[in-house]
Amino acid sequence: MARLAQLRPLGLETIQVYVGLVALAGAGLIAALSLMGQFHFDVVAPGMYWPGGLRRIMFSVFVLLAELLPITVPRGNDTEEITTSTTFAFGLVLGWGVGWAVTSLVGATIVADLVRRKPLRKIFFNAGQYALAIGGAGVVYTALGGSAAIRMSDLLPMLAAAATFFVINNTLTAIAIGLTQGIPIVEHIRHNILFNAGVAGVLLSMAPVVVVLAETSPILVPFLALPLAAVYMGASASLKNTRLQELNQLKDDFVAMVSHELRTPLTSIQGSVKTLIQLGRDLDEEQRLSFLEAVDRQSDRLRRLIERLLVVARLEADAERVSLSPVPLRTLCEYVVFELRPSAGAHSFQFDFDPELVEVETDEGKVHQILSNLAENSLKYSRADSRITIRCRLEADAVLLMVEDQGPGIPQEARERIFDRFYQVDQSKTRHVGGTGLGLYICRKLAEAIGGQLSLDGDYDDGCRFLLRIPRGAAKEQAVPHADIALNGQAPVPDLSSGNGHRDADQVSEASKMEEVTRGRVVSFLSSTAD
Repeated sequence: MARLAQLRPLGLETIQVYVGLVALAGAGLIAALSLMGQFHFDVVAPGMYWPGGLRRIMFSVFVLLAELLPITVPRGNDTEEITTSTTFAFGLVLGWGVGWAVTSLVGATIVADLVRRKPLRKIFFNAGQYALAIGGAGVVYTALGGSAAIRMSDLLPMLAAAATFFVINNTLTAIAIGLTQGIPIVEHIRHNILFNAGVAGVLLSMAPVVVVLAETSPILVPFLALPLAAVYMGASASLKNTRLQELNQLKDDFVAMVSHELRTPLTSIQGSVKTLIQLGRDLDEEQRLSFLEAVDRQSDRLRRLIERLLVVARLEADAERVSLSPVPLRTLCEYVVFELRPSAGAHSFQFDFDPELVEVETDEGKVHQILSNLAENSLKYSRADSRITIRCRLEADAVLLMVEDQGPGIPQEARERIFDRFYQVDQSKTRHVGGTGLGLYICRKLAEAIGGQLSLDGDYDDGCRFLLRIPRGAAKEQAVPHADIALNGQAPVPDLSSGNGHRDADQVSEASKMEEVTRGRVVSFLSSTAD
């Protein structure tokens, strides 16, 4: 059964609370089942060949082996981890009771996660998730009168128990992925329901078969390892072939992208240089300067392209070094905006920071590159007179930076792919912008390199809002400056905070006037109160 493999150790407050609740709920269910006398390990399925104790131990061993050797299968642009432990754990529910099933499955997933050195958060979540799913299935099966003999009358309890396991397991996983990756939970469930239901149907339907087989011919049960091993090897080979195909496709995409992106500036440079060579003596100083400026612009475009390709190469080779130092985020954001002044046009920038700003221990260069790429995208894809807002919020052990614009947004069907290499949203209104399709891919990889996370806010409907979470580490408080300086060198923006930390009517009016005056220039505003 598919289980949570994407949960990243980000130290996010919301996901921490959720994982804690799942783990506590799982422990509570185990305690309740124990008090109800459901952990009677002497209950065995009827049989005449093997003692029931050996058969249930054999099933428990299969559960552990299945957890240690999950099957990774290709699925679209991603992979899915599937474990056949569901079959044998559900078989334990049917033949030996919920006590053996919960003990075997929870114990096996803890052992497997420890072997893979997964973070404690993942271990607690997976243990709680499985305890709730298989425990709930056992309660339903027993409550509806299901027996260990597996007769025709047990079909309805069996179906209800299987449905209970599927709903609990996949709902808990979908919520965790939604909270971690910042995607709508209902949309994630809808997108994956058919695949997950198909996998669950196959795995759960095998459970009564293996229980009956263990009852009648237990010597044949170990031979189930042969087809499972064949499936494992076949899935591994399929995954390798899929990755080879993806690499070939990436190579083709890379060649096509580089050919196009190199040809355009080179053609412009070559045309400008030839014009200067052939007509240079007949051109006045202003005309020659215009051609030289074109060469300079296109050369800079080539430089940025080469730099991005080098960054991608380092990230793919895990050769991107992380240099940690105290970083004043407010100053860094102001510098990013200052650098973008020449290309900002009529856009305006707004800053919205928590009153207590922090110096966060992170890699300044990487955070700078992420913010710069996000802000530059906002400039490209939003209308000329719109506002781009950079917000900063403090969480329990992370700093949340948000870059939001008032552009056309990203279509629902493209949101899961915008962080892929070379992927570009195919919209007729934005094709003229161009690009390599590497910017967001690089941003997410850089965020992961510093232990953070970059995601798209799926609930923001007024354009695009990207969320960058950075672990705080040893964060230090900074005093909020009393005034915000306009980055175009004009008059400073007045302090909008009163002594009690709130805005009064005159200050709001003054801020509105200042915004109107500075429309069309790159200006930063100070918001001293959270929304």
